[in-house]
Amino acid sequence: MKKMKRILALLLVSVMMTTLFAACGSSADDESDTTTAAADATTLASENSGNDSDETTAGTSDSATTADDGSDSDEDHYPVTITTYNYAKEEIEVTFTECPTKVICTNQTQTEIMLYFGLDDYIAGVSYLDGDIREDLQAQYDQLVADGKELTVVGYPDKETVLALEPDFIFGWRSAFADTALGDVSEWQELGVNTMILRCSNNTASDLTITSVLADIADIGAIFNIEDQTDAYIAEAEEMLADISDTVNALGEDEVLNVLMIEFTSDGQWYAWPTTSLTGSLVESAGAVNLVSESADLSVEDIIAYNPDAIIIDYYEDQYGEDYDQDEATAAAIATLTGEEALAEVTAVAEGKIMGVNLTDVYGGGIRIVSAVQAMYEFLYGEDF
Repeated sequence: MKKMKRILALLLVSVMMTTLFAACGSSADDESDTTTAAADATTLASENSGNDSDETTAGTSDSATTADDGSDSDEDHYPVTITTYNYAKEEIEVTFTECPTKVICTNQTQTEIMLYFGLDDYIAGVSYLDGDIREDLQAQYDQLVADGKELTVVGYPDKETVLALEPDFIFGWRSAFADTALGDVSEWQELGVNTMILRCSNNTASDLTITSVLADIADIGAIFNIEDQTDAYIAEAEEMLADISDTVNALGEDEVLNVLMIEFTSDGQWYAWPTTSLTGSLVESAGAVNLVSESADLSVEDIIAYNPDAIIIDYYEDQYGEDYDQDEATAAAIATLTGEEALAEVTAVAEGKIMGVNLTDVYGGGIRIVSAVQAMYEFLYGEDF
């Protein structure tokens, strides 16, 4: 499990070298972006079933073969064609003849991806926060606000607002393209505006696993001609997943943990994230067995019957009060279980094997997912990378 540290130095060099060149062939530097990318590369391996690398990249975009001579110049890199989706969850192809320069991020997940990879300058507008921006990206987000680029905090902006910004790319969740929001992707493409929907947002793709999350990252690398950065990120994630798989495969059958991943919904009721959801699939990416294969509401009696070795319970902003504090929310989520006297003999409760996670970290995709899997593994098996 120490292989992550061995590749960290190489990743740091890669990230710091690539951030000397701005995305899409520009030579402008951004000191804050360089600091963020390098710092996150340093902390990724320590903060929080292996996937075949060919499986991760297959079908994600045609960009890998677009440039004939491997040059990083825009002239050689474009056009780039990706496979994405419309509101009806149908696959469509979208071609970028050049790097986007006016991007609308419809949700926090997309905004954080852009900020993480230092693409701040290409953002024309952001909207719809699910919670607090990642701490390491807060200064960059604050600058967007100062520049008047925060269109909404809750909900999607209206079409007129977005049209006025003359975007050339809308990077969104599927729900952003509903008729009641921005309208279907076809309407925007007729206006010359490219679109991309995250595969795991609103259960869009058929594969709702970390594989699809990494495929989204690969597409962003292709679209903005920063594949050196995104490839390094994906390679590190795949190394981590392979390490987890190798370690867990070496365990005895009785040593692999059985887990429930749940969310408190009402008195005596919990929603269980199944293996068929991205959130539920992360349990298995972290080397455990998710006991629930289909979406279900669980009662106290159901949890007793499952008798999991460990429980991961998620919470969302303001679920336990308007004054949001992550530590307090985590404690409140765990208390919904430990406060149930009938659950006292459940193995996970009796042994205190309960982890609270912010829903934003494990839902919809984005750069939080890799760290979340790492944190789950370390919690479940008590071994750091």
